[in-house]
Amino acid sequence: MTAAVVALPLALAFGIASGAGAVAGLYASVFGGLTAAIFGGCGVQITGPTGAMTAVLVSIVAKHGVSAMFLAGALAGLMQVALGLLRLGKFVKYLPQPVIAGFTNGVSILFFMTAIDDAIQTPSITLLTTLVIILALRFFKGVPESLFGLVAGLAINELFIHSPHVVGDLPFTVPKLTVGAMPFGDIGHLIMPAITICLLGSISALLSAEVTDGMIGAQHNSNKELIGQGLGNVVSSLVGGVPVSGAVARSGVNVHSGGRTRVSSILHSIFLLLMVLFLAPIAKRIPLASLAAILMVASVRTADWKSLKLMPRARWSYGAIMTVTTILTVVKDLTIAVVVGVLLSAIVIIVELAAFPQVRKGEGGQKVATSPYPVHEDVQVISFEGPLFFVGAEQLRNQVRNLAAKPIVVLDLSKVPVMDETGALALKELAGRLEREGKTMYIAGLGSKSLRMLTRMGLVDALGRQRISRGLRGALRKASKEAAMTGAEPSMNPA
Repeated sequence: MTAAVVALPLALAFGIASGAGAVAGLYASVFGGLTAAIFGGCGVQITGPTGAMTAVLVSIVAKHGVSAMFLAGALAGLMQVALGLLRLGKFVKYLPQPVIAGFTNGVSILFFMTAIDDAIQTPSITLLTTLVIILALRFFKGVPESLFGLVAGLAINELFIHSPHVVGDLPFTVPKLTVGAMPFGDIGHLIMPAITICLLGSISALLSAEVTDGMIGAQHNSNKELIGQGLGNVVSSLVGGVPVSGAVARSGVNVHSGGRTRVSSILHSIFLLLMVLFLAPIAKRIPLASLAAILMVASVRTADWKSLKLMPRARWSYGAIMTVTTILTVVKDLTIAVVVGVLLSAIVIIVELAAFPQVRKGEGGQKVATSPYPVHEDVQVISFEGPLFFVGAEQLRNQVRNLAAKPIVVLDLSKVPVMDETGALALKELAGRLEREGKTMYIAGLGSKSLRMLTRMGLVDALGRQRISRGLRGALRKASKEAAMTGAEPSMNPA
């Protein structure tokens, strides 16, 4: 009920802002939200019109008209269903944590800012509602605290303040299907807007589901959630509603008010419909300042405060990526913020990988940890630690070139978890260079994936299988035996 009360003015406001009208926002929250709640994969997700989506919709309505927006929303919904059926919903799981934290904090700031105008219209009601919510959080934890604040704000306004800044009349009629009005002839021009709606709605809903998972300790089904969001958009568009998406702020209100199962998100839409149909005389008297206070408190509680506490202890890149994502979410939009955040995280990873692999040198005549006997004095062991990717290939060449001083070199790759084609080719090039210098190279400690990579890149055939060992001990035994037998520089492949 509390989530429905909070969603009511947002549905009206976003419907009007999109250019489709207040009733389009109501249809979206009631019918689109109900469909997403029934078929989605996150039980506490509250779906409806969002501020991030509104900017996209304004552009579509201005260029193509309201009917085109309905068609674009339906196409976007079908795309979301397809993504869910293709099991692509888990892509958000791979988003870096500072990006998710930045998105969450940015949305919290956005919704806090959205409430400021209504809050300052009647500051006394805003303060009273906030105070009642805080007291309810302290002393009445079993009852939705926002409902306490809402009742208090409504009562004080009716009895004493009489502020004119209230919800007002709620226009609502029986919906009619919009299929006949959809401009299917312009579908070619609406594909890109539909893709934008699909991606924006999907990212917003899945990130919101991730945030609510952390709030209640649950695990949502991302593929099912995409299907639910897609069906919600199809239904909303067919009955004349604007495109919908799961939203952190409203979902956070639901969670903080005690919502824990799918019943809460389903009842949100039902209560919203009942308020519009039967409680309109009361609902229209709700002070906007009380709703603003509820939203502001929920925004503060939804913010990822743990991420802010981590900043002094985490690396500088964590705080930088989170801050940039937060700022872009506020001043630009969610899509740009997430894309830039992911790109920055990728750059940081590439820079860090450039420091790998780390190299340790072992001298001949000394014991090696995995060998029960001294290594021959003409054998040199060079150990690598870390992934061997393209960014570290040049460092590998330089370090081995500087360290390889013995006739026989054993490369210990037991602590190299993975390598790419560039790393494998760098080893092949290194083997050829050592051969030209009259030296022999053994490779030891290979895992299955690394061995397959070296085989595909031709190093195993070029070097000879007898110089490739899974364990370091076997390679050291072969290298020491060869050094003792030849007493001279052996050939590349004595076989």
